[in-house]
Amino acid sequence: MNCIFCKKSSESSKSVEHIIPESLGNKEHYLKKGIVCDQCNSYFATKIEKIVLEKPYFKNVRHRNFIKTKKNRLAADKVLFPSRTAGWTDLWIDEQGIIFDQNASHIINQIKDGTINKMIMPIIGDPQKDDPEISRFLAKVALEFLSYRISDDEELLKEIIQDENLDPLRNYARYGKGLFWKYHQRRIYSEDDRFQDPLNHPEPYEILHELDLLYTKRFELYLVLVIMGIEYTLNFAGSETEGYLEWLEENKNISPINRFSETLIERK
Repeated sequence: MNCIFCKKSSESSKSVEHIIPESLGNKEHYLKKGIVCDQCNSYFATKIEKIVLEKPYFKNVRHRNFIKTKKNRLAADKVLFPSRTAGWTDLWIDEQGIIFDQNASHIINQIKDGTINKMIMPIIGDPQKDDPEISRFLAKVALEFLSYRISDDEELLKEIIQDENLDPLRNYARYGKGLFWKYHQRRIYSEDDRFQDPLNHPEPYEILHELDLLYTKRFELYLVLVIMGIEYTLNFAGSETEGYLEWLEENKNISPINRFSETLIERK
């Protein structure tokens, strides 16, 4: 077996590769050992995913939605306690309460004596578009999800590794080679929206992430990834999104990720 990125032997690899980081709530979409070698797995974890997860938007959205890290820990973010001697401090929060940074005893004392009676938690809006690290992250997810779809067929996996048409994408994701790979970004629902699927899941639920592949009439293959209501779309073949914009226009801007029986619960 060979790695889908570096193409080197991955027979001795021991780690599984999560297509979307576990720190974004992904427990089900991962690749079997060897599809991505240990070295590439480690590279993506530290040089791509960690950087994306530490960006202000992703750090903030994980914090305010109680999304735990890979090690089942809460994500911290800066919170402001308005007083002359308090200021900003790291804070962990979940359904049960809040946890202060170990250096925040002065803030805790002021809360106890009534000097502080409120805190300000910033809400950071959508991530900046045309971000190089997000672009490489999407390229990584694209090749991995394509491999995930055919992971039980070793011959098809070999074709992906040998396909020179995929080399620009894999080299961009793994080594940062080539010019910036454009992607399309838009919000398609609010992060606090809830959904209902009478056929598969009648109880209301939230969606942390979802993804699929789209093949257009231009014979282009796209990754469509939605994280917390923001849709990211990347073309496997090159740094163009015109084919996707054309598809959107023909389909009344409905996301291709939508499922037939799933509906958004209207807010009262």
